Amino acid sequence: MGIFKRKSPEAETPDSALTFFTHCKADEFRATAREVFAEAGLEVEVHPGHAVDGSGREFGFWNIGAICYEQPQSTWRGVIAGHLERVLASFEAPDPFGVLAPQDVQSRTFGRLYDEANIPGIHSYPHREFAPGIVEMLALDLPDTVAVFNHDNANKFGGWEALQGQGIENLRSLEIEQLETLPAPGGGTFNALLGESVYTASRALLLPGLATELTGRRAVKDFGWLMSIPNRHQVVWHIIEDATVVPVLNGMARFTAMGYADAAGSVSPHVYWWNGTGYEQLTQVRDDGTLTVHVSPGFQAVLRSITRDG
Repeated sequence: MGIFKRKSPEAETPDSALTFFTHCKADEFRATAREVFAEAGLEVEVHPGHAVDGSGREFGFWNIGAICYEQPQSTWRGVIAGHLERVLASFEAPDPFGVLAPQDVQSRTFGRLYDEANIPGIHSYPHREFAPGIVEMLALDLPDTVAVFNHDNANKFGGWEALQGQGIENLRSLEIEQLETLPAPGGGTFNALLGESVYTASRALLLPGLATELTGRRAVKDFGWLMSIPNRHQVVWHIIEDATVVPVLNGMARFTAMGYADAAGSVSPHVYWWNGTGYEQLTQVRDDGTLTVHVSPGFQAVLRSITRDG
């Protein structure tokens, strides 16, 4: 089932790596970044989505590019320079896993969801698949950044199981941020939790309890719920109750695709369905930009059931 297409061919082509930019603007951003690196004494090899210096250190472009996208181009050089200064300072800072006391590590550990494709060398880090293309990892929250536990650090502080449980409890303790109930064209609503915290999206780990806590709605055992994580500042869901799930799925797909393309900290452009044992990916993006829905036998059975019940 088709949902939408990109704008007409007259519009400039989005960049393949930094999709919030047009291809032309992305090239201008990369050229500016190269100059900023050079001014900092670093010669880098520039790739579409990142740069690599002579020692093999990789500098991602997505987050700082998304920030620049929202700023006048005349400010890009200063914005990139400030970001690079902070990144380089983090490289020189003491290893936090070597200086923090165990109780401090425990209070600062959070479960965090990432786009699996954006984690180089992922097998060096303890993780689990949360949904297709999305992984749960262990994050150590620091004043100016986030450090991810590798296997050695995880073992040093109790191992995956203990840290993962603590990370979930720390997510539960965070303040509730901005909750929106959004209407879907054609009927029904879905919920979006928004916030400045880099852990907002990771509250998807708390579903379906999060939905019950915030909206009073409980998941129907045989129906499940829809979920999406456009970027680190948004988690979106809909508890399936009736046939409005069809327009809601369309609305969530649009909302998710836009949130993924236009914000820093992207996680996934897709909408997922909880089938009782895990998440199934419902949406796909074709080469021509058309967003489509793949209906599995299990989800088709839900659609038949709610249509019959309605």
